[in-house]
This record gives sequence, structure tokens and C-alpha cells, in this order.
Amino acid sequence: MEEMVGTYNPGFVILSVIIAVVASFASLQMVERLRGARKWQRWKWILSGGIMLGGGIWSMHFVAMLAYEMDMGVTYDTVLLTLSILSSAVASLTAFFLISQKTLHIRRLLTGAFFIGTGIISMHYVGMEAMIMPASIRYSTWLVGLSVVIAYTASFVALIVFRGFLNQPGKWSRYSWGAAVVLGAAICGMHYTGMEAAVFFPDQGAMGAGSSTIGASTLGYAVTIGILGLIGLFILLVRFDSKFENQSKRLAFVDQMYHSIIDTANDAVITISGDGLILNWNQGAESMFGHEKDTVLGEPLSLIIPEKYRLSHEDGLKRFLNTGVRRVVGSTVQMEGLHKSGQTFPVELSMSVTEFNEETYFTGIIRDISERVRHQDRIEELVYKDELTKLPNRRMLNEHLTSLIERSGTEKFAVLFFDLDRFKQINDVYGHRIGDQVLVKITERLRAHFESYAFLARQSGDEFVMVLNEASSYQAGRTAEALLKTFKPPIILEGVELFISSSVGIGLYPEDGRTADGMIKSADTAMYQAKLNGGARYQFFTADINESIMKKMMLETGLRKAVEKRELEIYYQPQVDVGSGEVNSFEALVRWNHPELGLISPVDFIPLAEETKLIVPMGEWILKEACLQFQGWINQGFALKHISVNISAVQFNESDFPQMVERVLKETGLDPGHLDLELTESVIQNPEMAIPYMHQLKTMGVRLSLDDFGTGYSSLSYLKDIPLDTLKIDKSFTQTVLENQKDRAVVDTIIQMALNLELNVIAEGVETDDQLHYLMNQKCHQYQGYLYSAPLPKHELEKLLYGRTDHTVADR
Repeated sequence: MEEMVGTYNPGFVILSVIIAVVASFASLQMVERLRGARKWQRWKWILSGGIMLGGGIWSMHFVAMLAYEMDMGVTYDTVLLTLSILSSAVASLTAFFLISQKTLHIRRLLTGAFFIGTGIISMHYVGMEAMIMPASIRYSTWLVGLSVVIAYTASFVALIVFRGFLNQPGKWSRYSWGAAVVLGAAICGMHYTGMEAAVFFPDQGAMGAGSSTIGASTLGYAVTIGILGLIGLFILLVRFDSKFENQSKRLAFVDQMYHSIIDTANDAVITISGDGLILNWNQGAESMFGHEKDTVLGEPLSLIIPEKYRLSHEDGLKRFLNTGVRRVVGSTVQMEGLHKSGQTFPVELSMSVTEFNEETYFTGIIRDISERVRHQDRIEELVYKDELTKLPNRRMLNEHLTSLIERSGTEKFAVLFFDLDRFKQINDVYGHRIGDQVLVKITERLRAHFESYAFLARQSGDEFVMVLNEASSYQAGRTAEALLKTFKPPIILEGVELFISSSVGIGLYPEDGRTADGMIKSADTAMYQAKLNGGARYQFFTADINESIMKKMMLETGLRKAVEKRELEIYYQPQVDVGSGEVNSFEALVRWNHPELGLISPVDFIPLAEETKLIVPMGEWILKEACLQFQGWINQGFALKHISVNISAVQFNESDFPQMVERVLKETGLDPGHLDLELTESVIQNPEMAIPYMHQLKTMGVRLSLDDFGTGYSSLSYLKDIPLDTLKIDKSFTQTVLENQKDRAVVDTIIQMALNLELNVIAEGVETDDQLHYLMNQKCHQYQGYLYSAPLPKHELEKLLYGRTDHTVADR
């Protein structure tokens, strides 16, 4: 029988190879999708991969068979064709099932290759048997054997490649198309080897085999369209799945990162349900509130909210959250948190709301602001509180008064301004540390007695202010009395008993001021007047007091520049010898020629100068001017003995006073014997310092006089210790010496004592001849007063000097 010889259609051959390669590539992509798949998705990719690979192999087989053209018609047996397709599918499914296993050792690879290869061989040769044609087929044994070897080898290689793509996708994915070409070539090699093993012989009886047939052309078109459709569907499926998986991975990563951030956040992040139950609780919440996560999940949020912030005990937290949607959500509020220990602490809460499946969920971010609140309190304390007493300071006082005035309208309130009498002495004697402790103790008393109904503030130093709301003048006075009583009990510090008193000034709103500064100024002015009245008392502000204080302030302001503006002038009062009537010494007296107020008496401005310590530079100027003038008169040839200059106790207490006197004498050129310094009895109240100073001055050659003797409180025992040259009898005794027996006795005693102590004695304020004759009889040495001359300015005194030889007692 003659063998039938056919030819291959190049187009179908190429198409079969393309189908094999594309199907192999698609299968490899399926393997990549299989990696990491879980549960049902794993079976999804096993089935998809098996169908794709099985369909691709079978389609390649069928198209390759169509490529072999013989001069006869061919149809296919449906049953056998179906078995062929199933063989390919089972083989492919087996391959994908095997590679989906966790372990794929060599024995399993070989077993799998056997079953897969057997399936492919079955697919090929059953498919060959499905051909219905007027011919019979005989096979070349060795070529069939070769095709079988190729099938098993290709199956084993396919499993190796699949395993590589599954276990090391990063390494194998770069060679996807190369691996697909190798697998496609192996599949094609097995098929075309099997086709080469078949030899066709004409056989008309073969046409009747099979009960159902399919036309080759129809089947070819169906297979081609089907496989292309499957490949297209696969491409869409893989792309969609890949995109979906990447999106899922990104979402999973974001979710993981979100939870990681939440879990590691310092702030508490809490999720709660609409009925107030805790659903999520991070580490920050554990640290902040002291509750572990496992113990709070499912518990109400009221667990961490103090009682005063809970709106409803019956509804739990639902009411709070429902109102919170409008009040809290979208904003940041400050409240308090409740720690597991029961302690409360300040927190900052921001809350968001989410709706899901008709359920409401809240997420709260809670920040512990204890440290910030402490810093704010500290800043506020530094700005508004006094560091030592912790009372409100001047700034807070002004703001309080301003606010009170804005709210009060015409409603009365009172301001009490008070300080401690002679507090400077406490600082000077015991030091500022004890002084500060005194202020703290005083503050404790004030708070204990008045803080419940009065605003207390420390103005500065030892000055305090009390503000009484809605207080009448009567109530203010009663409070001032209570305030003075508060100071009466002694303060004992480090074993030292200190007695403190206070002076209080009262200003009433609105008559004494309309502003905060005005009220404080009025009360301060009244307090100053209380001090002038002796202290340890209270004083209401009045217009007269204000006028007096304003005048004093004006004098103080002018006095500071009086020397610089040459407004001070030295007047000289002659000191007359009682026996001869000669004038050879003078007392220098300062006068202030104010540009607005005219000539001001020393009685008005010297105490002010002492109070402000302006007497120190002023006294030095007076001493220098008097010495210069006296030396000038001596240079003109006048036979003068000395010039007397009054020295204030404030001036004398300066540590460098003797050095200052020595410096003035050198600068003016005056002989120390011509200078007589007049000291008051207050100077020797501190004999430990005064007596050494006096001896230094005496060593220089300066004369010393005790002025206004008998009016002070000095002990007579000091007279034997201090190096005096002169005693001066105060004019209050001299002017009444003839009318008052007691004053006459005082004058007589002073004169006799001075004579016995070998001191010069001068009587001041002599205004009549009878007074002078009495002093002469008592052997007083000198006098000064209006009987001879009032204090005169320099130019008038010089006229007296030029004619003084004509002035004698007899002439008077």
C-alpha cells in the first residue's frame, strides 16, 4: 500500500509555535500570581493556570495538526477529541497543583513530570486517534519513543521553571520570555516529533468510525478564536488582579503604617463607638491613663473622664458624644483626664466622627498638656505674681483695677495703700534676708484675714495694696482698723522679736480717681500723710493733703536742680561778743530763691533735703561756698575768728564725712581753725560712730559746736566724752527767759555747765536789750539774733563789716 505524503502550511506552523510560547508565558505569569495566594485565591490560580496551560498545549497541538495538509478531508471524533482536551487539562492542573505545594523536592518533581508527560502524550495520541479520514495511521516506534522522552523531559523542565518563578520571582522574572520560548519549543518538539512518527495510508473503510464528528475547518476557527479569547481574558485578569493586589498591598502597608504610627504615638489615640464604648486604645493611651489595652476595650469612655465633665450618668457617654458632635468635633478643647490612680490632669482633646453602616464612630486624639500648663502657670506667675510673696504684682493690680472700673461704673470701691513703718531699719540692722522673711510672714497674715473678700497685691518693696469691692468709706475705715491690728502681734524670726506697724492710705472710687493709676496715687498720697502724722494709723485722701503733697513733690523736684541752677544762696548772721559788742564770727545759713515760689525758708526745704538725702551734695556745696567766702574776707584784711556751718545728721552719718571736710578745706585754702561745724543732738544718738568722727575733725583743727542744746534727748554724760568747743542755747529758751521761770532756770544751767566745762556758749534768738543784759549778767559769751542783725546776704553783710568798728554794746 502506498504511503500518503502531506506538506506543512508555514503559517499554521508559525501560529502553533506562537500559541505554545504565548501559552507558556501566560502560564509563567499565572505561577507568579500563585505566589503568596491564600485559600480560595490559591485554587483560583491553580484552575486558571491549568486551563490556560492545558488549553494552550492542546490548541498548539490542534493548530499544528491543521498545519499538516494532505489531499483528503479530515473530521474529528467528538468523544476522543474531548478526551484529548481533558488529558491536556489534567496534566496542566497537575503541574500547577504540584508547584503550589510548600515543598517540591526532586522525587515529587519526577513523579509530577511522569504524570504531566503521560497526560501530554495521551492528549497528543488520543487527539491523533480522534481524526476521521480515509486513511489509516501507522507509527514509527523509535520516533514515538522519542516523543515520549521529549514529553517527560519537557514536563520535568516545566516544573523546574515553574518552581523557579514561584520561589525566586525577582531572579526568574527577567527571563520570562526566554523561559516561555524554551517551554514552547519543548511542547512543539514533542508534537512535531509525534507527528513525524505517524505514517498515513489510504483506507476508505476508516471514514465510518465515530458517531459524532466535527469539521476540521470549523474546529480550527473555534480553537483559534477560543485560545485567543482565553489569552486576552487572562491578560485582563492578570492586569486587574495585579493592580488590585498592588492597591491592596499599598492599603495594607498604609494601614500597617497608620497603626504603627498610632501605636507609637506619644498622644493617646482612642476609637469609641457611638454609645461611648472604647474600641481601640494605643500605647500612648496606656502610658497617659495607666490602663492596659486589654482591660479597657469594651469599657465606657467615662473611665478616663472626671466626674465634672460627664453629662449623663444614665445614658453613659452617649449624650456627651452627641452634643460633642457640635461642640467638640472639628475643634480642639481643653479639659481634664482621669488617671487610673484617681488623679486628674489637664489634656487637650481633638475629635473626629465617622459614619459606617449607619453606625457612628469617634476617634479622639488626647494630649497631656500638664507640662505646658505648668509652663504657662509659671510664665503667668512671673508676669502677674510677685516672686517673693506670690501675691499679685503691680501689673496684675493695674489690670484688676482697670477691669473693676470698667465694670463698676459709678459703684463705689476702695483702695488701701499701706507699707511697713521703718522697714528700712530692719533691712539695715538684720539684713535683707530677714527683711524678706518679714514680708512673707506679713503676707501670710494678710491672706489669712483679708483674702476671702479683698484683692491683695504687692506694689513694690514693703508697699502693699488692698482693693475692696462695693465698699463705703465706713467699711474702708473699719477694714483699715482691722489691718492695723493685724500688724500688732510681734514677728519672731531666728530668735529675734520684731514689732511692725503700718501706715494706711485710703482712696475711694470715683471721687478720688477715675483710673487705676489715679486711685493708686490717691491712696499712696494719703498713706504718705499718715506717715507724716506719726505712722501706725490710717488716713483718707483729701484735696488738701493732695495739694500739700504736690507742693512737696514740686519742691523736691526743684531742689534736685537748685544747686545746678544757682538758686541757692548763703546768708550770714553775725555772732556778737556779749561784753564788747564786737562781731568776728558768723553763722552761714542757706536760702532758696525759687523761681516761682520766691524765697523759701530752710524750715520748708531742709527736712525734705534730709528725707531725700539731697542734703549730702547740698551740704557739701554750702560748706564750700561758706569757706570760700570767709577766706575771701580774711584775704581782704578783716580780723575774723570763725565761720559756723550747720551739719545735718544725714550728712554727718556719711562714711566719708571727715574726708569731705578735709577736702573742702584744702580746696578753699581756709585754715581749719576758722571753721566751726554746728552739730545737732541727733548726731550723737549713735556715739560709736559720732565720737570717732568728732575726734578726727578735732585732729584737723576744726571747731565743733552743739546746736539747739536742751531740745533733744542726748544724755549729759556725752558732754564729757565729745570734744566740743561751743554750746548753743536754743532760741525757744532765750526768747522767754524773762517771762518763764523754768526757761530761765534752763538757760542759767546751760551757761553754768558750759563755763564749768570750759566751753564757749552762744545764745540764739536774742531780740531785746533786756534779754541781752540778762545774758551779760549770766556771763554768756556770745549771742546772735535780730537785736543785732537778721541773716544777711553777702553784699549787705560786707557793708556791716566795713562799718563794724562803730558798733558797740554801748551804742545799742
